[in-house]
Amino acid sequence: MITSESGTKTKYMVEFLPAGLKVEVPGGTTVLDAARIAGVVIDSLCGGDGVCGKCRVIVRHGIVRAAATQSLTREEIRQGYVLACEARIDGNVLIDVPTASQVRGKVRDADAVDIRVRESGLLERQRNELDPLVKKHCLRMEPARLENPQSDLNRLYHELAKLNCREESQLGLSVLRRLPGVVRNASGVVTVTSAHRGALTEITDIVSGDSSNPNLAVAVDIGTTSVVAHLIDVATGQSLSSAAKYNSQAVYGGDVLRRIMYCIEQPDGLTQLHTAVIEDINTLIRELLDKVQLSENYITFVVAAGNTTIMHTVMGMNPEWIRREPYVGVSYQPPPFRAAELGIMIHPRGLFYSLPCVSSFIGADITAGVLATGMTQSDEPRMLIDIGTNGEIVIGNKDWMVCASASAGPAFEGAETRDGMRATCGAIDHIRGWSSGQRFSFSTVGNESPCGLCGTAYVDLLAQLLRLQVMDKTGRLNTGNGIARLRKGAEGEPEFVVVKRGERGASRDLVITQSDIANLMRAKAAVYAASKILLTSLGLTMSDLSEIMVAGAFGNFLDLENAVFIGLLPDVPGEKLRFVGNTSLVGAKMAALDRQRYQEARRIANSMTYFELSTDPRFMEAFTSACFFPHTNIEEFPSVMAKVS
Repeated sequence: MITSESGTKTKYMVEFLPAGLKVEVPGGTTVLDAARIAGVVIDSLCGGDGVCGKCRVIVRHGIVRAAATQSLTREEIRQGYVLACEARIDGNVLIDVPTASQVRGKVRDADAVDIRVRESGLLERQRNELDPLVKKHCLRMEPARLENPQSDLNRLYHELAKLNCREESQLGLSVLRRLPGVVRNASGVVTVTSAHRGALTEITDIVSGDSSNPNLAVAVDIGTTSVVAHLIDVATGQSLSSAAKYNSQAVYGGDVLRRIMYCIEQPDGLTQLHTAVIEDINTLIRELLDKVQLSENYITFVVAAGNTTIMHTVMGMNPEWIRREPYVGVSYQPPPFRAAELGIMIHPRGLFYSLPCVSSFIGADITAGVLATGMTQSDEPRMLIDIGTNGEIVIGNKDWMVCASASAGPAFEGAETRDGMRATCGAIDHIRGWSSGQRFSFSTVGNESPCGLCGTAYVDLLAQLLRLQVMDKTGRLNTGNGIARLRKGAEGEPEFVVVKRGERGASRDLVITQSDIANLMRAKAAVYAASKILLTSLGLTMSDLSEIMVAGAFGNFLDLENAVFIGLLPDVPGEKLRFVGNTSLVGAKMAALDRQRYQEARRIANSMTYFELSTDPRFMEAFTSACFFPHTNIEEFPSVMAKVS
């Protein structure tokens, strides 16, 4: 390493294409760290551990030091590819970040659209009598008189009492100091903003005149992969605008455990994760407001839902103890905070409400899902499944509720597979029929040239390979069936070429390897095994459920028939299986618009019984049985059995 006479490392200039961003960093800095400093987001699902192989970049000019890796083919190495997390700067360098390695800010349009059609049945019954967490009241206060010398504050409380305010009110010193001037400057007409804080109502603001409209709120679903936000008119309950982007925390790890490890291993890791997600929320808020041409001062509160680790990082709470026995978080039901304390740019005295989590591995997104789907009002038992890095399952009705979390791994989110990627532009999202020209028809996100496969495409692909008998029920590729696209890879491992270089503009062959199939099989097996063991613990079977609901963005784009065909979802009559969309966001909106729903979310979290599957010996047996397409016991999938026959 070259150093100066003072012992400090020599700095080098790094330029990133196609963004054209430059940054000066000390020698020995990894390309991935240099990109983070420059503001270039490179896909790195493993957080820089050199495992996922997604952070491929091309060295166009200059010198880097990179160790040999199995994640790159000989042809890629010849073309100048290196892994950004392992290559270290050793001179001025020009780095090209190919499309497949870019994490662009926008997600699929359907992830961001207003889901009013889907949610209308959930919210319609409360729109006639909205009771939001934060309200604005226009009041006319009686002037002070000698014969009735009540203080300004007492007269304000008296007027609020006429509005049937049930809780005791309080207010901060800064608001109290402004009260006399506000009252007298507007001949007694004032607008009071009051916020629900449990047993108390806080007067967060008071201004002269009638400023009761608009009163806006933001509902946010903070997912591991993406962040989705809706701007709500509190007076009507309508969504005014919607926006979504990828969670910038992804550069520190594709799953929550890697992000926790980043917090533990890096002195300022928690600060970086907190800053990244808060900047995402602020970016979305600016986009929401730009669409309606309004100021952030009109937003009086934010309601958010996400998994337990994400909510910890949003609030700047150390998530370290979530992964350490006995796996206990800092807080599962935090009280409302001033949004400004978190750095969220809304009204200066606006509040941030977090929906409650159940445990370290069952987060507020699941609580919101139960609230949104009305499970606690059902007479018959229903199941809610949220498929992600962890597969969360809830079963219950109005009398009881149980839940569990299965570590499915990030295979369906683009990690642990050779050419997997998130559902960003250029990702193959659906694979259809096998043509006479011995190629698959497929679609890509944004209709761009294919550069990888996302989770929904892998579900389609596995089903198609089974139907074509390219792959058998154990997941083994049948290299002897004569299909030209089956071949041996660079390391001698069997692989199937899904898209050849040049097809629809593909810059390289996109393949699924034997190892990819094994990882995907384990992911689907964990989800199915978790749901089955949870049912078995209750003395129930799949047929006892009145409905099975699949939540989350993954479910929005999933092909139902293919998901059942490979054994990811249970084989039940079609009318029992329903995709319910982003219930995390819907639940956040419902809580924002009705304080009774907000309290109900807390009751739901308190009433759920959590099953720890990792200590249940039956889970491993069920998992092993599910490591088969669709399952070792084919009788559990009668419709698939009929098709195979």
